[in-house]
Amino acid sequence: MNLKNIKPTSYALLVAGLVMLLTGTYTDNGGFQLAGGMLIFITMIIALGQANGKKSAD
Repeated sequence: MNLKNIKPTSYALLVAGLVMLLTGTYTDNGGFQLAGGMLIFITMIIALGQANGKKSAD
C-alpha cells in the first residue's frame, strides 16, 4: 500500500464528505448525514484501490 498513489481528488472528496457529514450533524439533517457518510465510504474504497494498485501512466 502506497499512500503516494492516492490522487488529490480523492482527498478533496473525503474533505467534502466530511463537511457534508458535519453540516448534517450540526443542523440535525439526516439527508446531509447520509450523503456525507456515503461519500466518505465510497471515497475510502476508491482511495484504498488507488493505494493498492499500480501507478497509472496517465
